[in-house]
Amino acid sequence: MKRFIFFLFVIIIQIFVLNNIQLSGYINPYYYIIFILTIPAHTSKGFFLIQSFVIGFVIDIFSNSYGIHSFACVLGSYALLILKNRSNNLKDVEGNVITTDLPMNKFIFTSMIFIFTHHFSLFFLDTFSYQYIFKLMTTTLLSSIFTLILILTHKIFTTSKK
Repeated sequence: MKRFIFFLFVIIIQIFVLNNIQLSGYINPYYYIIFILTIPAHTSKGFFLIQSFVIGFVIDIFSNSYGIHSFACVLGSYALLILKNRSNNLKDVEGNVITTDLPMNKFIFTSMIFIFTHHFSLFFLDTFSYQYIFKLMTTTLLSSIFTLILILTHKIFTTSKK
């Protein structure tokens, strides 16, 4: 039930607040991916990818983006699963792929891989051209940094609650 409430919270924040924020066309915050980053590790790989697809699909519905969020979420989740399988260092007490209990350096590293994969695929599918590669890389980098700041803020506030 907590995960469902968190799902709704993240969707509402993304749709009603963050989708209306665009700073000079280069920074697009995507906080909803925190839901994917906090899916418990004991979740099966298939269900993990399904949850990633569902949150991306819901964002697609409200953003009129024709599946690019769904694709980016599943691709990023797949990269996260590969990273998790290759590294046993990401296991923690609660068994989550990413939790507030991870050391800051591992949290930032793993989050950045997911965020960059997600954002690059999202913005590439949005422009679907190498003609605008500079704008694509700039938007990906700036949005990734801004999203990481949002996720680190989430980590700080959830850590201080304990």
